[in-house]
Amino acid sequence: MIRRSKPLQTALIALCLSSLAGCSSSQSQQLGMRSSTVTKTPQQMSNLEICETYAFGRRSTQTRVAIASEWNRRNISHAYCNKIRNELYLTSLLKKLANAEEKPASNQVQPVQPIELR
Repeated sequence: MIRRSKPLQTALIALCLSSLAGCSSSQSQQLGMRSSTVTKTPQQMSNLEICETYAFGRRSTQTRVAIASEWNRRNISHAYCNKIRNELYLTSLLKKLANAEEKPASNQVQPVQPIELR
């Protein structure tokens, strides 16, 4: 009898995982799945966690000033936050597997290229 319930259990788990893969971060937050407090330091947080704590009010054990400092250091914008919050989990997983994760535009100064003298 245990063996018969195993395929049913596996199918149920696969169904749950596939339905979650079709969700975005904002949808899962509305379902209450991303409502826990972020306990990492801002340097350890992902861009999504920085966005959720700084721009969308998710609780954190870190100060708002520390999170804002990391927000500015990474050059994150509200438009970028909206984009990654509405991206499906499946899409972000495929981007990570393909190593094609989009990063916010860097505000670092580009080095000056040397010129050739004739």
